[in-house]
Amino acid sequence: KLPITLDATRAATGTGAATCRYPPRHTRACLLLLLLSLLLLLLVAISCSLAAPIRCYLLLSLSSYEAKSSNMTIGNEEQEWIEAPDAWGPNEDHQEEGNGDGLLDLFGNTDPHDVFTFNIKCYNGTSKKILLRGFKLGSDETDRSTGVTLWQAAPRLAEYLQEHPEMCKGKSVLELGAGLGLVGITSYYLGAKILLTDGDTHSLQKMRENVRQNCDRGDADKTTAGDNTIECRQLLWGSPHMEKFLVHGQFDTILGADVIYTESSIQPLFDTVACLLKKQDGRFVLSRYNKWNNVDDEVVINAAKVRHLNCTRPSEGIFVFNWNAYESAETKNQE
Repeated sequence: KLPITLDATRAATGTGAATCRYPPRHTRACLLLLLLSLLLLLLVAISCSLAAPIRCYLLLSLSSYEAKSSNMTIGNEEQEWIEAPDAWGPNEDHQEEGNGDGLLDLFGNTDPHDVFTFNIKCYNGTSKKILLRGFKLGSDETDRSTGVTLWQAAPRLAEYLQEHPEMCKGKSVLELGAGLGLVGITSYYLGAKILLTDGDTHSLQKMRENVRQNCDRGDADKTTAGDNTIECRQLLWGSPHMEKFLVHGQFDTILGADVIYTESSIQPLFDTVACLLKKQDGRFVLSRYNKWNNVDDEVVINAAKVRHLNCTRPSEGIFVFNWNAYESAETKNQE
């Protein structure tokens, strides 16, 4: 309120008339400028404190939108399927990205996204820098979908393939549980006709994004460069999915990196390998860095033997499965 006083002259005459004394004009301008400056400082402080959470929220919202858009375009043959981290089969309790859990992370001022960088050697002698976008290990997104981060077995398998490019050059290659796509993209640049697969819907979305970003700006579902091609498809292990997948043919090489999390997943994995691997010269290359849930290597090797696949271990963490002589001879006789 502006100060109200009695004019001295009128007060002496007894009129008692009240008059309003306004501050000088320049004083009012200074006060207004000070008020605007304080307001601007307050807005700057608020924006700085919320910048990271707002960015995180926008990224989560964009990721959720892209996931929905991707699900709309992948075709009717694919189904919503989120892998349960601690068991074989879909996760019935999964939550979409950008939901209430994401809002809790928002105010925790954390960004769950991560970028993984690799340099790989191509079959023509050049090198290629790969940028994979996914989520940090230990984030809520990784807890819901194990394939949206990068596990240690994938770089190890990518390195092994670069040491043995003959497994990819000119070969038809299938990757199971491809996740973010490092191994499959490496195979593509080693000259393979590679088909990347995963059952998990969120992993498929990230895989397609990474293929689109790293493989000659091609379509997310199929890219062709010379004799090598790369595709992304959903594949759930075991029957009846593996039989339906035979429309893509059988493969010279099948790849898998850290795809065994539980003992119950071993049977559908090797059933799928036995169904889709070419007889005689077909090879299944498995990279195991961690023994999840204490699944022993011998359990894996024995499951392969039941399906007439012999195992060799050329280096630590790498398992190469080939058809045994009996199975190859039977196939040759049938031909």
